[in-house]
Amino acid sequence: MTNLFETNPFPVNNYYNEDLFCDRVRETKLLQSNALNGINTILLAERRMGKTGLLHHTFHTLPKRCSGIYVDIFATTNLKDFTNLIASAILKAFPEKNSIGKKFMLLLKSFRPVFSFDSFSGAPEVSFDFAQTKQYENSLAQLLKFLDNQNRPIIIAIDEFQQILNFPEKNVEAYLRSIIQQLKNVTFIFSGSSQHLLADMFNNVKRPFFASTQSIYLHEIDKKIYNDFIKQKFAERKRTISNEALEFVLDFTKQHTYYTQTLCNKIFGMGIKKINLVDAQHAAYELLKENETVYFQYRTLLTTNQWQLLKAIAKEDMVYQPSAKKFIYDYHLGTPANVQRSLEALLNKEMIFCRKDEKGNYYRVYDCFLGRWLAK
Repeated sequence: MTNLFETNPFPVNNYYNEDLFCDRVRETKLLQSNALNGINTILLAERRMGKTGLLHHTFHTLPKRCSGIYVDIFATTNLKDFTNLIASAILKAFPEKNSIGKKFMLLLKSFRPVFSFDSFSGAPEVSFDFAQTKQYENSLAQLLKFLDNQNRPIIIAIDEFQQILNFPEKNVEAYLRSIIQQLKNVTFIFSGSSQHLLADMFNNVKRPFFASTQSIYLHEIDKKIYNDFIKQKFAERKRTISNEALEFVLDFTKQHTYYTQTLCNKIFGMGIKKINLVDAQHAAYELLKENETVYFQYRTLLTTNQWQLLKAIAKEDMVYQPSAKKFIYDYHLGTPANVQRSLEALLNKEMIFCRKDEKGNYYRVYDCFLGRWLAK
């Protein structure tokens, strides 16, 4: 199907092709190497760092003898939803006209499912309606064993995998682990943005998935690589962007994939042939103004102390010692106890995140554009 937006080389919400995908060469090779050598992988990154795009790119560049299945389980609330989503993802990967698809349809019909189509994408959907949890467990096992019996390597990427922790059914982790460890031709990539939850799932010796995967952490794309990529994409479409404008873009977005793509998309959409620093700054200002209504709503969802701390972190950009006297005094944050309570609340609400570098742990506003808006 023709992509009507193909003229803009900076897609924001979808993966289109290799030409519009920047870098991630090392991560792509590592994901594929793990998958083709029977090693399950956990892909960790902050939200909107480009995990989903990387997963689709990895599948897009797989050898023809392999198949990739992507499923985002963020919206699932129980084992029923999870099983239905896995079945739908397999059906999408292997349509009925495909030889594997024909065999899969025979298996599905034995479960007496309800078939439908997604109202937005038109993709086929499968729904089972069993009375007992055990039936969903058995169905899930049969679905995965079916894939394992096909004469090809199959890689399943489960995005937002930490969502299974919210399922009401007990021992979902243990049950999934017991199924997965029996598979010989199916490997998994588990990904998600709740890094502390995923890290605990896979690194805690008391959890079922302990020591069952290799970890890949997705960092920002190298500044020079992103700089050259952006300049090239503008040049391919008969446009130029100044070095000052490029420097501003990558500094403003902190080389964070989603925000860099969004700002470049906005700049390209302005239709200017020779883009300078002022043009890039104007595009950034417009993006912040467009999101202002959402940002004001955040204010109503936070306490006064939480909002003040969020603003303070945004203004500092990176805060290593939130309980330091100077930081508390400069931003009128009250007592260290108040700051600690607000810090925990902002972390739980995923308004901020904590990362470690050579100086130690630091805190930063999660949404890059929100942070820029608060800072000003």
